Amino acid sequence: MKEIRFAILGFGNIAKTHMTALRAMPIIKNPPLIPVLDTLVTRRPDLHLAQAQAIGFRHVTSSAAEAAADAQVHIVDVCTPNANHYDDVMAALQGNKAVYCEKPVTESYERSRDLLSKVQSKPDIQEQLAFTFRYHPAVMRIKHWLSESVIGNVLQCKISYRRSGYLSPERPVTWRLQSGMSGGGAISDLGVHVIDLLHHWFGKLTDVSGRTNTYVQKRPDPVTGEIVNVDVDDWAMMNYSTASGVSGTAEVSRIALGSDAYDIQIVGTKGSITCDLERDSVPVVHLLSGTRSALPTPDSISLLPDEKATMGIAVDTHFAALHHFIKRYAGDDHWKGLAPTIEDGVNAEYWIDRVMTENKGWS
Repeated sequence: MKEIRFAILGFGNIAKTHMTALRAMPIIKNPPLIPVLDTLVTRRPDLHLAQAQAIGFRHVTSSAAEAAADAQVHIVDVCTPNANHYDDVMAALQGNKAVYCEKPVTESYERSRDLLSKVQSKPDIQEQLAFTFRYHPAVMRIKHWLSESVIGNVLQCKISYRRSGYLSPERPVTWRLQSGMSGGGAISDLGVHVIDLLHHWFGKLTDVSGRTNTYVQKRPDPVTGEIVNVDVDDWAMMNYSTASGVSGTAEVSRIALGSDAYDIQIVGTKGSITCDLERDSVPVVHLLSGTRSALPTPDSISLLPDEKATMGIAVDTHFAALHHFIKRYAGDDHWKGLAPTIEDGVNAEYWIDRVMTENKGWS
């Protein structure tokens, strides 16, 4: 069977999640192309060489351009800090390599929009953005049930995506807490996922407004220990509306200790759908009629590992997204509209940027 060879850019947790999913794919599924971890791009090749070789990488380098120019590489998989995405994707485009990129597109809406124009100038190059919640089994079911009008016409949706890892002021500053590298805090890290789900389920957004706040305003520098100011948010609340008439609220937090969840509440004219994407693979449907025959299961669920092969929902959704990317690369795009694009990312970042601009100077 033919191989598809990946250059992985980055060696952090997300990069390792991608590696885990790709290595497991030929074991769990029968992909049309066999993914191979070919090249690792890391800032410290000397430090990671032995581990990279143990994983099975053929080549280790610090240069994204070198990896993208390598004739043996087919895919450039970008798992670097947000501020590096622009140059990394440009290297892939210049090497005529397909691009799989982590979200957000870059650290700023302006740079993301500019990068999109470069991507669109090469329409023959396949690209996909890692909005992996589109591949969550509950999200797939909700998308299908909404298309079947299971709860009638949708009226409103409330989303609350809560994490807690940044509550402690003793947690040192990292690139995710520096606006120059990340572009923002909870609203950029988590908010883009929420905005994309709203667009994916309900169509075009027509308005988003909101507030952000930085509750933990000082943290230690990881090198010197000196206490420094934090310039990104750790909480945001947004109000939105869509062209299809849906409205609601979206909360994102990185300080919600004890209440970590990704709560979804959708209300329609015939009932509602509720679930927690952190815990549920099958949402609960509440109908005014009280009864309903068995709900349909979308065939896109087949992109995911089955119950006996699950690696946990976080890895499973990355697995499904990469599985779909490989199928598309092989010419099988069975699920039109499912794969998120860099344009989808830029559309989400437009609204995030609007909220952040509204909140400049407020704390």
